[in-house]
Amino acid sequence: MSGISSGVGLATGLNINEIVDAIIGVQKNALVKLSSRAQAFEATEGGIKTLEANLLTLKTATQKLNLKSTFETLKATSSDTQQFSVAANSTATAATYQLQGLQTATNHQVISKGFADTDTTPIGTATTITISNGGELNQPRLLEELNNGAGVQRGSIRITDRDGQTEIVDLSKTLTIDDVVNQINQSATSVVASIQNDHLVISDTSSGSGTLKISEVAGGKTAADLGILKSVVGPSFDGDSVYRITEEFKLSQINDGNGITTVSGLDDFQILASDGSTFDVNLDTAQSVGDVVDLINNHASNGGNITAAVSSNGQLTLTDNTGGAGSFTVSALNGSLAARELDIETTGTGGVITGTLSGGLNSVLLRNLNGGVQSGGPVLNAGSVYFEDGAGGNATIDFSSAKTLDEVIDLINGNGSIQIEASLNQAGTGISIKDTSAASGTAIEIQDVSGNLASTLKIDTLLADNKHTVDSGSLDLRYINQNTSLSTYGKNGTEIPSGSVRIIDRDGTSFVVDLSDPETTKTIGDVLTKINDAAGTAGAQINARLNDTGDGFIVESTGGSSFDVKIEEVSGGSVAASLGILGSGTTGVTSRQTTEISIEATDTLADIAEKFNASGVASATIIDDGTAFNSSRLSITSSRSGAGGELILESDYDFGFSTSVEAKDALIRIGSNPQTSFLLTSSTNSFDDAITGLEIDLLSVGDGPSTINVARDTSGIKTTIKSFVNSYNSFVDATDSLTGFDPETNQRGVLNGNSLIFNITSRLEGLLTKKLSVSNNSIKSLSELGIVFNSSGKLQLKESTLDQKLADDPTAITEFFQQEDHGFAVVMDEVITSMTDPFTGTLKAQTDSLQASALSLNTRVAELNEILEARRQRLIEQFTLQETIVNQLNSQQTALNRLNASSDK
Repeated sequence: MSGISSGVGLATGLNINEIVDAIIGVQKNALVKLSSRAQAFEATEGGIKTLEANLLTLKTATQKLNLKSTFETLKATSSDTQQFSVAANSTATAATYQLQGLQTATNHQVISKGFADTDTTPIGTATTITISNGGELNQPRLLEELNNGAGVQRGSIRITDRDGQTEIVDLSKTLTIDDVVNQINQSATSVVASIQNDHLVISDTSSGSGTLKISEVAGGKTAADLGILKSVVGPSFDGDSVYRITEEFKLSQINDGNGITTVSGLDDFQILASDGSTFDVNLDTAQSVGDVVDLINNHASNGGNITAAVSSNGQLTLTDNTGGAGSFTVSALNGSLAARELDIETTGTGGVITGTLSGGLNSVLLRNLNGGVQSGGPVLNAGSVYFEDGAGGNATIDFSSAKTLDEVIDLINGNGSIQIEASLNQAGTGISIKDTSAASGTAIEIQDVSGNLASTLKIDTLLADNKHTVDSGSLDLRYINQNTSLSTYGKNGTEIPSGSVRIIDRDGTSFVVDLSDPETTKTIGDVLTKINDAAGTAGAQINARLNDTGDGFIVESTGGSSFDVKIEEVSGGSVAASLGILGSGTTGVTSRQTTEISIEATDTLADIAEKFNASGVASATIIDDGTAFNSSRLSITSSRSGAGGELILESDYDFGFSTSVEAKDALIRIGSNPQTSFLLTSSTNSFDDAITGLEIDLLSVGDGPSTINVARDTSGIKTTIKSFVNSYNSFVDATDSLTGFDPETNQRGVLNGNSLIFNITSRLEGLLTKKLSVSNNSIKSLSELGIVFNSSGKLQLKESTLDQKLADDPTAITEFFQQEDHGFAVVMDEVITSMTDPFTGTLKAQTDSLQASALSLNTRVAELNEILEARRQRLIEQFTLQETIVNQLNSQQTALNRLNASSDK
């Protein structure tokens, strides 16, 4: 700026900035008033928004009072919190239960024999340890399966042996028929129980001559339900039949729980009558044994020629009524295994075909050994077997009538010509044949004469003179089948995740199998079907089927030779790994529930423990038992709790494994009377599915039942009502602040004198004190619930009044708040909504008006500010010009003065 320095003119000495600011300042006074008015509008708007925020909080609290869940929420309590922890969810119903914890879940623990040391001495023998959780050959029935599904009343029985000794045996905690046998055999009497086919056998081992008797206790019927309510003058008696298949049995329950394998959309077997007539049976719709019977009897082409029925001993019988001279035969169709699994794929004798459907009380069917019935696999022919013991005794035993493993064992042990004893082996997965004759003599010989039973049982052998025991090893019982659920097929009983897998056959043909739909992918059978369907669509040479070891399935090659069969994950999934089929193999990839641990001859005990820990199915530690020699032992614990986590360890090397802690499921009783209650098990200590809506955790075994009470959660109702009271009081605090006046500072609240506050407060107070038109209800106002105004205009809750109302009539409280159109929460919500509605609410109209006024004023202020700024610039320019002119005049005056001075000289 020419001639101006720091706002002061050099020529005139005037402070131009101050002069301009003074001129503009006078003109800005009007702007200050406008701006103050705009700020007042904005402050009022802010106050209204604060008021609205508090009303919205009150509205939220009001809406909770109108939620059904607020008053329907149930709370579960246990009278014995040391025994049970309980919680109710949204599906619970109000009720009272009696629960008693009988047994907590445990992990199976096994201990080995002693070894010299931990990490120095190798075991010296290369071997394999197989770890499995299934395949045992004694399959005890649940008591609920007995007596045509009617089960057994649990209670106590009184046993009297022939010596006159009496004991009461408590069977109230038994789950299976084996549990019953074990409890009886642990009694102090001389009575021993055993299982034979479909009944119990009671024997007295004493030398007494009295009466062997089993009777009821306290009016129960446990002994009768077990078929042993008897009294005999003799050393033993057979109990009544308590287990047989009926038409009501589901197909999934027969065939040792393996069900039957049908061919969807096609016929499963053909029945040829002796008169030459035939008809084909399709079992697609069959769900039970009775359905199979009906599909045969009601077949359009049967015409009464064939009669199907379930016999009194639980067998499926087909009777040829035609009287023809030909064969009466059932043969499989379309590769279906159903006829063989129903045990009717044969030629009848005497016009009758009989199929054994179950292994009985605790045995297994011979046809389920060696992986069970397989398409194209060997067919069991239980013919005759030659036995010779070490003393030279021999016999040829006819097994053609044997259907179960127990029947085979009984036929061997019942033959008096040989000194050979048959039993299950130590692992329970195979059969052991022991020569009980002289320690030396001729070799033991077991050979098939006709059929293939000995080779099927892996006991066809000729032993050297110094060996007198034959152990079959695992007989590979089928226990994973088409119906096996994917919810427990993963490692340690975990669920298989959803996803897709890619399979590549040996010619390189690749296809993806989608296993992501939980509705169509529930079982192993679903997985097999989807793999085979996808392979067929892709033209791949792949077939998926149950494996030959009974513990899983195989995805195998049906042709090609260039590559290995390969299975991969898709999109980073884990389904292939979880199914155990991630990887490759020359002929296929096998999924197994069995884990194999390879042991080298150089491995020490520490090395073996490390391999167990890497398996993922068991953990191992080494303990020192304190003995002088061979004190190091391997202690192995199952990673899976409960009975399903039982470790079945098998090896050619004698590790001397023995159980130190049994694998047990948690067990609870529902009901206080054992005779009328029932038992539930869990592999963990959680029973979330035991009672609908209850999450139950067993904490400890109880001496008696705990009362589980499921009732309305009044504490939750009180909390919600308190929240409403607090929300209203917060609203009162806000209104007091917004409308208040401080005489000391002369400060007023931003809404002081605003009629809006008065109107809103009046409406709310009127509703809070009003008696509502709640029909047929004993409660009509908040005051009757103990909610009243105090002297400061706030609500206060008299909890004792509310507690009494909640105890007396909680339904009336629900109706007061929630009755349609008239309930307090319904009306209160409507009133607050009329004030706070974002489009039509009272507060919305107010804030819109204030915003418009403030915006108008602020806009005018901005416009005037622009005008004054322009005016300021003009003044500065004018003063600058003035300074320039004065400066020029001063310069001219200086020049004239110089001229005058020169002329004077």
